[in-house]
Amino acid sequence: MSTPVTRTQVPEGVRDRLPGEAARMRRLSDQLDGVFRTWGYREVATPVIEYLEAVAAGAGNWGRPEDLYQLFDRKGRTLALRPDMTTPIARLAATRLNGESLPLRLAYFAPVFRHRDLRAGAASEIWQAGVELVGAPGEAADAEVIALACAAVKAAGLEGFRIGLGHVGIVEGLFRAVGVAPGTAAELKEAMVCRDLVAFENGVARAGLFGDRADLLLGLVHFHGTLAQAQERFQGAGAEVAGALAHLARVLELLEALGVADRVSLDLGLVRSLGYYTGVVFEGYLPGIGAPVMGGGRYDNLLSEFGTPLAATGFALEVDRLLMAQEQQGCTAALPGLDAVIACPPGREADAIAWAARLRAQGLAVEVDLLGRTGEELATYARARGAARVLSPEVPSIH
Repeated sequence: MSTPVTRTQVPEGVRDRLPGEAARMRRLSDQLDGVFRTWGYREVATPVIEYLEAVAAGAGNWGRPEDLYQLFDRKGRTLALRPDMTTPIARLAATRLNGESLPLRLAYFAPVFRHRDLRAGAASEIWQAGVELVGAPGEAADAEVIALACAAVKAAGLEGFRIGLGHVGIVEGLFRAVGVAPGTAAELKEAMVCRDLVAFENGVARAGLFGDRADLLLGLVHFHGTLAQAQERFQGAGAEVAGALAHLARVLELLEALGVADRVSLDLGLVRSLGYYTGVVFEGYLPGIGAPVMGGGRYDNLLSEFGTPLAATGFALEVDRLLMAQEQQGCTAALPGLDAVIACPPGREADAIAWAARLRAQGLAVEVDLLGRTGEELATYARARGAARVLSPEVPSIH
């Protein structure tokens, strides 16, 4: 039975943005876009609605269909609101941009839609800004997108940004090395995504994994240390784990050259909720924000689902969390107000409108008061609009 709604409500998980917040969001978009462009990334836009087959292209991408917003077109085909930007940009790169010189450096600023647990205060409309680097395998590409994420957060005026760095090959390789069954692996990964160490430990016990095998798994989620310590801790865990650690070593060397290695620490138990990641994965954090403000990684198999096998990596920044961090850190500079409000006495409408047009041609931001206010009432309104002054057509000239 559906819950009654009124026409003044908006659906759960979405919200209106009032002028001040919308302006701050636009300014953040400009800040991030400026950085993306200086690194050679070009903005693209994809439809909000995709065919369900495209949304679910990545193997294991969306294991929970109830998280998708689904609908039908007039021909009965199933559609979905895009739950992320990586998949539609992978489709775009594999089709419309197929044949362009590689690598493709693409950027976006757009909302995605997922059903989230509203009791936790999570939004279902999630504004993201990010990049995708398509057609560039190897550690240098991984290092570039991580360094670009650091540059983007810095451009937003934010301090204290830190990145946790992991690798899918470490988790998968370790699971295979100790003989974790597929069903148990899915359960353990779910706990790792949620950072639920109790659920992880219980899952290991229920699977009958004890002794050295359990120690290796628990050491993965509890690991805090350097790369050398990781290599010592997981030596003998197999070639896949050793190869992944060697890859991380090369990425860290490049990040050192890029000047951002001090912001990066190993997070070997990191598992992303999307199933298309194949290599390096990472998440970014800011002080006072209780959830990641950025996430990304390498997804070398996704474009092959659209017919064009290409290596790829990228990241997405959570816009609302960045806005919250800007407010907390006091880097939300005052937004520009109007230069003037022009009074509009009865019978002088044409004069006021023409005057406003001349001032706008000079680059000033002005508005005409269409309600005929005067005196203190008009002055109060002008202050509320952030106007520097009030002008009247009764005054013969203005410069």
